Amino acid sequence: MSQQLGDAKLSLLANRMRERKPPTLSMAPMIDCVFLLLIFFMVSTTFSPIPGLRVQLPPPGKPSPDKPKGLTVRIANPEAGEEQGTMVLNDVVVQVEEMFNQFINAPDESKNMLIIQSERDVLHEQIVQVMDIAKQAGIDKIGFAIVARD
Repeated sequence: MSQQLGDAKLSLLANRMRERKPPTLSMAPMIDCVFLLLIFFMVSTTFSPIPGLRVQLPPPGKPSPDKPKGLTVRIANPEAGEEQGTMVLNDVVVQVEEMFNQFINAPDESKNMLIIQSERDVLHEQIVQVMDIAKQAGIDKIGFAIVARD
């Protein structure tokens, strides 16, 4: 009888082992920890300011009627389907490829400053390209001007 009782307990234990489900890992506490770490790193991170160009803006008031001495590049809005606008250097239409030679061959008294006038929809890429060419040609002062609206 004791052996039957032992066999019954053993078969009951074997049935429980067969029915046992594998342990599961709950994802909710792990997600909570990840969010807490994310918030911690976002709060403790310091951002350094990115250095940029220093621009000296004119004081507010009426624009000066005097035309500044130097080279003037006017950049028109690009036509439909074109990437770059038309560039006019001192009333002469120029291409980007010709601009360096035009700057180098300019009279010395006008080579000290470049004034860039661009319309509203001109890409910054084109303006920066003109600035780079001017720097390569030895023009140190670059100004920006706008055309007064009527």
